[in-house]
Amino acid sequence: MEICVGRHVLAPNVWAREAEIYDATVRLGAAAPVAAIAAALARIDAALPQRRELFGVFAPTDPSVREDLRTDWPLLLGQVALALQSQARPPVTAFLRVMPAGEPGLFRIVLEAHDPVLAEACLREAAAILDDELAGDPPDLMPAIDRLTDLADDVCVGPGTMLIVRAAAARGIPWRRIGRESMVQFGQGIRQRRIWTAVTDRTSSIAEGIAVDKQLTKDVLAAAGVPVPLGRVVSSAAEAWETAQAVGMPVVVKPADGNHGRGVFLNLSCREEIERAFPVASSEGRREQTVVVEQFVPGVEHRLLVVGDRMVACAKGEHIYVTGDGRATIAELIDLQINSDPRRGRSAAMPNKTVDLDATVLAQLDQEGVTPETVPADGRRVLVKQIGTHGLDVTASVHPEIAAIAVRAARAVGLDIAGIDLVARDIDRSPREQGAAVCEVNAGPQLMIHARPSQGPGQPVGEAIVDLLFTTSAPGRIPIAAILGSGQAADHGIGAPASATLTARILERILLAAGRTPGLTCGTGKWLAGWQCSAEPNVTADAARDLLVSPDIDAAVCELDWRSLAARGFPYDLCDVLVIDRLRAAEVSRADVAVGVSPLAVIEALVNTLITAGTIVLVDADAATADIAARSGRTVIAVEPPGDPATVAAAVATALGIPPDAIRRGLAD
Repeated sequence: MEICVGRHVLAPNVWAREAEIYDATVRLGAAAPVAAIAAALARIDAALPQRRELFGVFAPTDPSVREDLRTDWPLLLGQVALALQSQARPPVTAFLRVMPAGEPGLFRIVLEAHDPVLAEACLREAAAILDDELAGDPPDLMPAIDRLTDLADDVCVGPGTMLIVRAAAARGIPWRRIGRESMVQFGQGIRQRRIWTAVTDRTSSIAEGIAVDKQLTKDVLAAAGVPVPLGRVVSSAAEAWETAQAVGMPVVVKPADGNHGRGVFLNLSCREEIERAFPVASSEGRREQTVVVEQFVPGVEHRLLVVGDRMVACAKGEHIYVTGDGRATIAELIDLQINSDPRRGRSAAMPNKTVDLDATVLAQLDQEGVTPETVPADGRRVLVKQIGTHGLDVTASVHPEIAAIAVRAARAVGLDIAGIDLVARDIDRSPREQGAAVCEVNAGPQLMIHARPSQGPGQPVGEAIVDLLFTTSAPGRIPIAAILGSGQAADHGIGAPASATLTARILERILLAAGRTPGLTCGTGKWLAGWQCSAEPNVTADAARDLLVSPDIDAAVCELDWRSLAARGFPYDLCDVLVIDRLRAAEVSRADVAVGVSPLAVIEALVNTLITAGTIVLVDADAATADIAARSGRTVIAVEPPGDPATVAAAVATALGIPPDAIRRGLAD
């Protein structure tokens, strides 16, 4: 089984309105016998029950279908690939289309994709699984799922970022990923905002620099009146012991610029413990030999999420214990009683992580007087870890003064989104009554612990961040006019620009005359605010998509080639005006071999991206295109031959609400 070629198609596209897809051509070789498929299916469903959950009972192809056209095996291949992808990175993916690709044994598989790299890897793993099944060597699926889960963490948009993405999409705010990390642009042109994980484009580098330096954070917080534990930075084990005596024991030893609770040692009360903790804390920081020693604050660590000027969520930390049964070692109990929790795992999608026998856990066990090999007595509770795990949502219980402290801490550091680590005995009591203190302020905080707590209601943290980025009435959009042309010069002379290109150029001049700052991509180049930045043809979906990244433009004009739209998806999710310029019946009636989709299918899908109050301008349209426009429910303007580009541009400008005098000035230019 061979994956011959594949391509990533962004959303929306001719296949799906909201899902990105991976479009692959697969060579299967000889068709698999029905009996072999049935046997393989039974074993696969036992090992990967999500396939049946997603797709139900497998329905074989009608026996009357020719053997070289039977889609049983490629269909099962696609279903297994989607089940693997759903396991590796929720939410589930289920869109699947399978069709013959023109020669025996060659099939086209179109499947929903969280990420093209992950989708291709899932397809290849599924092919290997089916090949092994046919060879009579059923594979163990867990290693494949583990590999794909690790890959998903590397290549997919982070799960916390996706909380924000889904909240934005629910409000009709367009988004796109920038690059291969978790940077996302919301909105278009001048109305855009950007985030990177949970850091916004308004977060200064100074604020991030303060947040990663724990001692500097404490200095800033103390100056702003936020309660913090007394302590200082040290650079040797001996200095750590001296500082511990000065601030008063017990103490905490931790990296000055670490994260995720790694290398943090709590409640240390003797020189031996402190000197043993120092090298571990030092090695876990970004800068070696830089460690903080500070007072130990009694209580439980809470993570409070601040967005703007509000505390929007609070998760209570958990002290993690194992309970002895008189038979299992502590290492075995950690796996049986802690790591078996389905809410834990190594994936970034999990709010709490698997507990490893790292230096922090070993130090905690040492304080308990045990080792990983110890077999605790039946019923004995052993403390394994004190920080780094969050469970119960206590947002509704947070005392107003504690919420105010969290907001003050975020503002003092300069963060618009911040995770505040505050230690308190009781989160619902005044901080002054119990000596509560802020230990850390985190830029780009984890969001999953609040959206999917182990106990209590999930909080709408993605929605809170979107509300910070955009007001209720601002969807972040700019007006877009798309022009779908034939690519032919029509009657403008040999070598002259195509009619669609001329229309696009004239429309841009009208927008400039109206005082707008337009962007333009067309057959003769790319313009931003009247400045030509490229003289190459720019009629692809990618060129138009990139145009909307420009932070200067407040309107966009895009000439588009239908083949590019079929191959790469549409550059926007909604459009204000669509011009269909001279796409003749002879062209729209055939499927293009390169993309496997007819122009007519592209036109129909593109019409569906128009806003409800949008306008379709038809220039010398054929009957099939006119019928699609008539059925769309949008306003339709028909321009009869010869379809002068100036007339078409004026009609588009009117539909965009440009005043008549600006249209006249633009046409005069």
